[in-house]
Amino acid sequence: MSEFTTGVLYPRTHEQCVLLHLPYSRQPYFHKNLNNNWNAFFLKDEWLEKAETLFFLRELSRSGPPLLWFHDTEMLGWGFRLFDGGYEVTAAAINYDLEIELVELELKRRHPDMEIAEAVVEDEELRSEYDQVLHEVIQSGRLRQEIVKGIERVRPHCFHRILSPSQIKQLHAVFDLTLLTEYNEQTGSSILYDSVDLFKEILGIEEMVWVNYSYLASGGRE
Repeated sequence: MSEFTTGVLYPRTHEQCVLLHLPYSRQPYFHKNLNNNWNAFFLKDEWLEKAETLFFLRELSRSGPPLLWFHDTEMLGWGFRLFDGGYEVTAAAINYDLEIELVELELKRRHPDMEIAEAVVEDEELRSEYDQVLHEVIQSGRLRQEIVKGIERVRPHCFHRILSPSQIKQLHAVFDLTLLTEYNEQTGSSILYDSVDLFKEILGIEEMVWVNYSYLASGGRE
């Protein structure tokens, strides 16, 4: 089973305010203590797809607590949206398989009738073409361009109510474009895969893993 984690975190010092306002979300939710510094609540609208959910989060953040919506899924990547003072002040979205998607998209353009994912495993010639396209994607800057799209709204200084100046400095490093765009074609290694762990370590939310509204609603069976 792939990891599927999503929820809204906030500093425990604002617990009373959040518990008072959560019923106004007008949807089912769960509230949990994450650790000594953080609490989290889990809304039925897990992906913040409804306008009323975003309105609720903005209004709640206007009342005092900064709210950090966080997600981490093996299939989609990880990201966050930070609400503070009634606004969404910063956000990020990191795709773990971005280079694979770019390569397969190009191969699909070249071979529209072929199931690329399956054919690459079976066809040695296509595997060679795959490696060539991967090199082109990296060298042409296309991978870098797509990564930029996911972090163009990252503003580490917006975490000033949550993190210390030294932690904000560390956060700057996590989203350093030079580091994020480094890719070892031989090993397939990239900091994109490690960035979520670095982010969680800086914020002290390592416990935010394998948890979401659906899981809690099922009693931990899904």
